[in-house]
Amino acid sequence: MTELLAVQNVSFSRSGGRGNTRPILKGLNFEVKPGETVAIVGQSGTGKTTLAHILAGLMPPTSGSVRYKGVETQHLAHRQNRSLRPDLQMIFQDPYSSLDPRQTVSAIMDEPLWARALDDGQKQKRVSDMLHALALPPESLGRRAHEFSGGQRQRIAIARALVGYPSLVIADEAVSALDASAQARVLNLLLEQQQQTGLSLVFISHDMAVVQHMAHRVIVLADGAIVEEGPTGQVFANPRSAHTAALIQKDLWKDTNV
Repeated sequence: MTELLAVQNVSFSRSGGRGNTRPILKGLNFEVKPGETVAIVGQSGTGKTTLAHILAGLMPPTSGSVRYKGVETQHLAHRQNRSLRPDLQMIFQDPYSSLDPRQTVSAIMDEPLWARALDDGQKQKRVSDMLHALALPPESLGRRAHEFSGGQRQRIAIARALVGYPSLVIADEAVSALDASAQARVLNLLLEQQQQTGLSLVFISHDMAVVQHMAHRVIVLADGAIVEEGPTGQVFANPRSAHTAALIQKDLWKDTNV
């Protein structure tokens, strides 16, 4: 098996009024290989966040399957698959809902490390390294999540996702709410972890400049379907879909009108 994550004919529909259903995702097929970053882009409302939740096993698809290391992601919570759960992490778009406000940062960081064969000293060093890389002071460990700003919470959420040496991280607009300095720190850390540990990333973003910098391959969604997929350089140099061209042009226009 060469793929780490395999998405096969995944569709998702929501119930509407009068017994109708509304399709959100339509027959998606793609894979993510070890050490690869696959970016998923598209206009707002194209189903990117719904897809992220399905990939992470937080909700089942209406049809089709998502397999992580051969196991359907919606079954990762089952006892026989629990060892895989820390191996797949998600960075949510909203840090206010993704962190328990009553937990200390120390407790938040400890959870992903429980399955790793590390002694206390190794765990402490790993946590310290993550906090330092994201410009979070050591005294953050004793504070509770609700005491931090939104940007700080997001950096804590990113540190939590990476601290346990995951094989795959699904990042849903992980840096969009951060200032330029914090964004650069996060992106550099993700690239560093990829080089050091072979981390794979599913990188969901509306920022095409960041996508061009981070991704090996790009998948473009429109109306819940894949309209283009290919190597990043090829997609940016010669977009085949009008949706892709519009996303790239919009980002270029934004950059030239700052």
